[in-house]
Amino acid sequence: MNFNRVSKTVTNSFILDPYATLMHYRRSFKLLKQLKDHGSPILAIGSKNQTGFDWKNNFDGISHAAESGSSGAPMSQSVLAAACKNYHLILCFDPVLYANSLQGINLPVMAVATSAELAAYPEIVRVCDYLLPAPSGRADAALRQLVFGEVFNPNSSPSG
Repeated sequence: MNFNRVSKTVTNSFILDPYATLMHYRRSFKLLKQLKDHGSPILAIGSKNQTGFDWKNNFDGISHAAESGSSGAPMSQSVLAAACKNYHLILCFDPVLYANSLQGINLPVMAVATSAELAAYPEIVRVCDYLLPAPSGRADAALRQLVFGEVFNPNSSPSG
């Protein structure tokens, strides 16, 4: 006789649809390529979801903003308010922390967020203009590298 144990709690994991993830990667990387080709400066804030990708070597115009405190406190509003005249895009690696600060910014905001963060904090979607999904596994990371290579090196990847 076989017995199956059923837990008392329901567990779930939030995932992005692979096709939607692919479209977000393409849209975001095409924008970053346009900004790179024109030499446009980008302001990068936060440090949570920037792992697994070499941002400094792939993009020349990225300036990482210094945090105002060593305890991870968010930067001042004056830095974000002055970003409109010095930068063409805000690349936010920690949209949960900076969602309230980015609410009234008149500059395109690209947020790097996981699917769990998007499900837990829906205000991220209202604040950002472009979404760059943070990979949650090896398959997502490989998809991101594939789309990056397709957009930035179109001659080296096979066209289909």
